[in-house]
Amino acid sequence: MNGRLDLVGLPLDDALERCKELGLAVDVLITRPVRGWISSDRLRVVRYNFVVSGEVVLTAVFEYAKKGGSEGGLQDN
Repeated sequence: MNGRLDLVGLPLDDALERCKELGLAVDVLITRPVRGWISSDRLRVVRYNFVVSGEVVLTAVFEYAKKGGSEGGLQDN
């Protein structure tokens, strides 16, 4: 099952819906910056880990609203 599960980069709500469809129990770990501020209320999955059969832990971070997607993103150097 692990090979078919692709959750990294998804909004947290979408990842939770996929896990529900697969019948997985989910725990969510949310990280935030040590300093500074949170510029968005959007959470994205950056990691997932199966802890036992049928249970997954999703790690989500607050998306930086001023970067990424059409507003910036990674640039080739």
